Amino acid sequence: MDGNEQAIAKVRAWLTRDERLRGEKGFWVALVGSELATNAVRHSASCEKYGRIGVSMEFLGHTTVLLGVLDQGRKWGGPRLRPRVIEPESGEPCPGGRGLWLVDQVAEYWWWEGRPDQPLYMRAMIRLDREPDLDG
Repeated sequence: MDGNEQAIAKVRAWLTRDERLRGEKGFWVALVGSELATNAVRHSASCEKYGRIGVSMEFLGHTTVLLGVLDQGRKWGGPRLRPRVIEPESGEPCPGGRGLWLVDQVAEYWWWEGRPDQPLYMRAMIRLDREPDLDG
């Protein structure tokens, strides 16, 4: 899909269209998916002209969802950054928010594949049968 701000709402809607993700279970999946999509749109070349993002979702059994968001790599002339969690208490400047911190709290496990100057594939496993640790 196009790598623009409208894509974020489309990702949330696409992720929760499955009846297994209605209600509270779908909320957590949509939250993680929209945070990963937001990062792709705001921090990669996906937001540039003709930019795209890719989104995938797979059920692993009845209790786990594997999400994936693919971006188009770093912006032209932009810094080579690696995805990382910035803790809210760190005092470190964070102009875009704490998206990966939220992903880290909600997802059972998350990781990325690729190189900072190439397209990145962010992945997250979300357990549907537990409450996320939002207290840290």
